[in-house]
Amino acid sequence: MSVSRRTVARALAATVGGTALAGGPPATGAGAAPASGAAASGTRDTQARKTPATGPLIRRTGKTPTGYEVTFRYRAPKAKRVQIKGEWYLQRPLALDPRLTTPDHLVESPGLLPAQWRPGDVPISHPNSTSPNWHTADMTKGHDGVWTYTTPLPGGFYTYGFFVDADADDTTQTGQLPDPANPAWNVVDGIVHGTAVDRSQIHVPSDPRFDTTDVSWLGPSAGPRGMLKHVTYDSPGHLTPVDQNHLVVYTPPEYDPKRAKPYPTLYLSHGGGENEMGWSTQGDVANILDNLINTGAVAPLVVVMPNATGYPSSTAEQAHRTDLIERVFPWVEAHYHVSASASDRAYSGLSAGGMRTNHLMLRNTEQFGYYGMMSAGLPAGTVLTDAQVAALKKVTVYVGGGRQDPINQGYLTLHRGPLREVRDLTAAGLHIQTAFVDGGHEWYVWRLLLRDFLTRAAFLPPTVADDTWGA
Repeated sequence: MSVSRRTVARALAATVGGTALAGGPPATGAGAAPASGAAASGTRDTQARKTPATGPLIRRTGKTPTGYEVTFRYRAPKAKRVQIKGEWYLQRPLALDPRLTTPDHLVESPGLLPAQWRPGDVPISHPNSTSPNWHTADMTKGHDGVWTYTTPLPGGFYTYGFFVDADADDTTQTGQLPDPANPAWNVVDGIVHGTAVDRSQIHVPSDPRFDTTDVSWLGPSAGPRGMLKHVTYDSPGHLTPVDQNHLVVYTPPEYDPKRAKPYPTLYLSHGGGENEMGWSTQGDVANILDNLINTGAVAPLVVVMPNATGYPSSTAEQAHRTDLIERVFPWVEAHYHVSASASDRAYSGLSAGGMRTNHLMLRNTEQFGYYGMMSAGLPAGTVLTDAQVAALKKVTVYVGGGRQDPINQGYLTLHRGPLREVRDLTAAGLHIQTAFVDGGHEWYVWRLLLRDFLTRAAFLPPTVADDTWGA
């Protein structure tokens, strides 16, 4: 079943659950604001409502360390123990020595908690790894059966989940539950339409008295909102689900299926252990795109987020690449007003999705005009041929990642790290764009890189002169 972002937002507006924002500006009084995930971006609720009894409560305190605190609430009257796992271990980049993970050195994150936050600190899992090793804490049960946990949080976008009567730790994922009062955008009246996710998200504003970093681009846009849709298409040979597969599609604010010029398309791939829902939940893609489009930073575009799992085993992800080109392209072009030109298509992905990006870049170069690798390197043993180099000189190539990402060591011999990809592509005579930021192997980095790829590389003219331009 297809479910649109606007439909979900209307359903959520009619429920009691949601994310409450209380305290001083930018909120007004104790009126409840919509949840800060993609679902709430479909419409606005300007009517003041009673603060719900569950769901996260975001308060502007005006006090150190961050000026904001969040109380997470989960109703479970019969539970003996409830824990919360949140994306808020921190590191202080300037205190790291050395600051960069290299093939022979892994930067160890200190595991600072939000109460220790200082300007310049960034989220990173602890211990530093490619797994989501995030802080797990016990919640406190109230007389009303609602469990609570309060923590300061710096401005940003955070994923969290609950464990009920389980013995969770910072590396546990099995048994994690989303917040029923702040569900994913594809949950309507408690019913999941499409693929379920086991976590929830919030956006916390930043207080300029404590942190001058602007995080508004991660929150709901003040302008018109785009839409998200979960769809199913026929995919013969796909194993799970059988002969079918899924996409999440984002259409921009004020999408016009009849406008004269078709829209460009970004194909955006998830990482290992994830699926088509990753970017629209943890990745915050709808809020990021809404803000970029409404502020004129990028032109309106359609974003297609495929599910790259469930295929039969194949070399260099041949099964996924074939399905994408032979089935997904025609399906998207038949259902949306998008260009069929490779120059109007971009492909990007994180981690395992970055590896998919590399496979497409090396083996199907002509299908996209722009390739964005996030936290991935070239496949091990890659030797670029003259034909590949010639083809790659006709497209835009972007490589980014976290400076402290263990992928920089070359993970499990699957590929070389992103820093070595930059080295190898440059040595082959290719001009590439790069972006490395402080952070590990996590969504904090990938949200930044998505914005950077779209504003500096995708659908923009090349940044190197063509050989025919002369001296």
